[in-house]
Amino acid sequence: MKKLLLIWLFPAYLFAQPSEVMPIKSLPVGLDLPFFADKEQAKVRVSEYQTAIDNIDENLDNCIQQCESLTLQKQQYTKALKDHSTKNGLPLFSILGGPGYMPETGLMLAAGALYSFSTNREQQALQRSSFTLVAITNELEDGVGLGLRSKQNLFFDDNATRYIGNLTMGKQNEYYWGIGYDAGKAQESSNDLLFEYNFINYEGNLTFENRYGFYIGPALRIKYYQPDQDSLPQTAIDDPNFQAFKDKPLSLGLGVVLEKDTRDFSVNAWSGQFLSFEYIAHSKKIGSDNDYQKIALDYRYYYSFAAGQVLAFYNAFQWSEGDTPYYDMPTLGGQDSLRGVYKGHYRDNNTIENSVEYRHTFKNSSGELTKHGMTIFTGIGSVADSPNQLYENIIHSYGVGYRYEVQPRMNVRVDYGRNSTESGFYLTFNEAF
Repeated sequence: MKKLLLIWLFPAYLFAQPSEVMPIKSLPVGLDLPFFADKEQAKVRVSEYQTAIDNIDENLDNCIQQCESLTLQKQQYTKALKDHSTKNGLPLFSILGGPGYMPETGLMLAAGALYSFSTNREQQALQRSSFTLVAITNELEDGVGLGLRSKQNLFFDDNATRYIGNLTMGKQNEYYWGIGYDAGKAQESSNDLLFEYNFINYEGNLTFENRYGFYIGPALRIKYYQPDQDSLPQTAIDDPNFQAFKDKPLSLGLGVVLEKDTRDFSVNAWSGQFLSFEYIAHSKKIGSDNDYQKIALDYRYYYSFAAGQVLAFYNAFQWSEGDTPYYDMPTLGGQDSLRGVYKGHYRDNNTIENSVEYRHTFKNSSGELTKHGMTIFTGIGSVADSPNQLYENIIHSYGVGYRYEVQPRMNVRVDYGRNSTESGFYLTFNEAF
């Protein structure tokens, strides 16, 4: 009866030749995937998963019966392929792209890539290392803006040695309010505050674990910031700090970082704590244009109610002293701090922030975690000339986000944050904290 109905609805079906059913190899899925001591055998298993997925796709193209079970099998094999590569220390590569919006750049087009790997596949407890690279382009008042962001998380020697790096560079425009809470609160963002600048920022920490479970090591900070003098707003022209440092674009700092880290996975923790202390000295003796020093304290805590339900806390304090240039003063706002507040809207010699985020990963009908998740976040912060003035004026933000797992425990992050006067939409890799 079904065949007669198909002939009546689709006469071409009468003359069509039956399509060949592609064989689908039975492969392991779930948590008990094997580890192959031989790397080549692990690569062969990758090829087997890829071939099976291709065969499922061909069968789905001509599917009449059991389509739902084929779709489910494809989902299982796709997940198993990534889990197998992760467990066996094989590299994974993912890309993303699309439109976005941030207060700092306005409407933009973004394209990014995530590459993860193991520096020693035989060390099963070793965290996967990763590189992320995101490029953006957007329209400026005069021309096109470009930006490049890259994060490097490298783990060696059973996690006893770590290198964490962060690079941003490009040509962009931004608003300049001035220094202090009152300057930031005096007026909302507008083209009257806008100017263009070229920039290169790099932060790198190399740490080694000692016998007490702490990580300690050297830290490097490079910041180059060159404003376009022809586009300066009146707020910058009237600011003595801005004028004092407009011809001193390079700040070079060396220091030390001390950390305690019990997180289960650094770029997307479900449990554990992270405590960090940084001291950085910028000096003309090492080539910097400016002499000043900075301290940063960072404490994060993660509590898991159940699988896929995490409450994350972030607390940060920044202090600076000396001839600190406006472009390297502690700030609040941006894609990783009080999301929705324009980065640099509030800056001063001291800042503090307290944020909390609920992260929820959705489950399928079998109770397994899917690739999809959502977040709700909120936070408060404060800026001041001296530490004892912090919290006299409160800055807040809140928002929601969507998460899509492109690699095991590594997400694409889409956040929308706002406060009473501004908002931001952010597209990038990994969590804010």
